[in-house]
Amino acid sequence: MSFISLSTKYYGEKLEEYENKRLSEQELYEAKQLLKLLDDLADEGETDLNDQMEADFLCITRLRGLLQKYGTVPFPIDHERLPDTSYGTEEYELEELLGRLAEKAGRHSGTSPNAFLSRIRQYSEWIGYREDTAYVFLLRDSLLPYLFFRSCGRQDIYPWLLSRSSLSEIAGTENVDEEIRLPLCEALENGHTEYDDFSSYCRDRIVPVLDGHPALKSSLLQLLGPIRKDHIVVVESGYMGTMLMLLKALDERVDIRLYTTAPFLYETYRDKTFCRRYEEIRNFETVYSHDLLLRYSSWRSGKFYVNISEDESVKNRSLAEMKYFLR
Repeated sequence: MSFISLSTKYYGEKLEEYENKRLSEQELYEAKQLLKLLDDLADEGETDLNDQMEADFLCITRLRGLLQKYGTVPFPIDHERLPDTSYGTEEYELEELLGRLAEKAGRHSGTSPNAFLSRIRQYSEWIGYREDTAYVFLLRDSLLPYLFFRSCGRQDIYPWLLSRSSLSEIAGTENVDEEIRLPLCEALENGHTEYDDFSSYCRDRIVPVLDGHPALKSSLLQLLGPIRKDHIVVVESGYMGTMLMLLKALDERVDIRLYTTAPFLYETYRDKTFCRRYEEIRNFETVYSHDLLLRYSSWRSGKFYVNISEDESVKNRSLAEMKYFLR
């Protein structure tokens, strides 16, 4: 079982359903979202799934034909096309750097033209805040919500740069994220779609994966251990929630918040997501401060270190975005 087999099963069943009934507006919207997911993958240069499903059952051709039949068009690839950037070699400790950037953003004279920032701000407010809870923000995509919490004077907030590259570097091997994602796919394929059942299934299979990567498991426990609050809310932009389930597998205090998720996880994460607008996720991920400003560099002594973009335009656009989230 894999993401490809999960997607093949899900998309195949959905196409059979769509092609044998008159679609409601909500079902047509869902079909557009499913095509958007595949278009986003292609836009990011990941074509294996699309190629496989098109070869197996003309998935993309049939989805596009379905939309055409109802006189509608696919969601466009409408996020801002960001430039390439280069990074300096100097390392900065992540939390200390974010504090300095927040100060610079407060003095910055620029204004971001990105209208989607208001949606990220609404998400940041929706997350809420409780005194008995710690909040972990998974960067890079939750940098702006983290700064919002920081500017509000919230306590017990943590920016962690957990990503494909950081997991691989800490574990000392490639593709650890795929090993962790596999239980999520297996859970869905085996019908474990209710959140508690889903997360329990994932935990029972993620822990043995981590046992095979002791350096990674030790580092994650080193991050979680010092948190003394009764609850931990982990925040990210969304989609599969792989890193969220990873942390939940190690600490029963973990709860999750996502901006959105894939249509096949809407019901599973229904109380954990801000909205069911999968088509907006690339807008969330491709603001300058999320996509370009920082790059993971290393993990040592329990802290994340990053490199920063050398491009002054990237820095200025990022600071203008950050300014919007300061109170």
